[in-house]
Amino acid sequence: MSSKVRTSVRSGSHQAARHATAILATAAAALVVALSVATPALAHNYYVESTPAVNETLTTLPGEFVVTTNDNLLNLEGTGGGFFLKVTGPNGLYYGDGCVTVNGASASMPAALGPAGDYTLDWQVVSADGHTVSDVIPFSWQPAAGEESTTQGSTTMPNCGADGVVAPNGPKGNATDEVTTDVLWIGGGVLAVALAIVATLLLLRPKKKDDTQDLPESSSNQAPEAETPEAEAPEAEAPKE
Repeated sequence: MSSKVRTSVRSGSHQAARHATAILATAAAALVVALSVATPALAHNYYVESTPAVNETLTTLPGEFVVTTNDNLLNLEGTGGGFFLKVTGPNGLYYGDGCVTVNGASASMPAALGPAGDYTLDWQVVSADGHTVSDVIPFSWQPAAGEESTTQGSTTMPNCGADGVVAPNGPKGNATDEVTTDVLWIGGGVLAVALAIVATLLLLRPKKKDDTQDLPESSSNQAPEAETPEAEAPEAEAPKE
């Protein structure tokens, strides 16, 4: 192979390698971005503990009902917008005034209960990333002697003044829907990065040699063979007399 052909092949290989390196670097950067976006997108606050606890049986009335999450809650302007605590008794009546106090990672409301029986505490908070998180805590109220409550329940949901939050009747699961949307976006980004990496690997795969490279070089480029000198015949000796 002539020196020009070798130079051309080497130049093409180096150029392909540079392109492959650039694609791989871009794919790696995109993957880093996708992972960095994934962390905050899925960082909704989550339930840690509460009073009452899930399925707890209360025998004395606590001073307040509290739901605590893993991180500080987002209470814009300090009005409690987006927060609610709602207690429903065995008779279907609502208990408590619905006035929620947000303190760090916790939301609370003055406790109030009616007759003994099974209750539910519906709650909703605004997590640090701005998304709402909600759930239901079932518990039982079995007051000890002297702890009976005379609080009258209400047929309407509590509303803490004009600026208060009225607990909605609609289905919950806003946080789940938002998480699902985030996951779909992140999954699409990761898929795009994976396709870019596959394309890079295909580009780096060794290519088959051209058929023209396997052919013997032209005879015109070969050095001429040296001529072999013919052996001279020995001179005949003259006959002796």
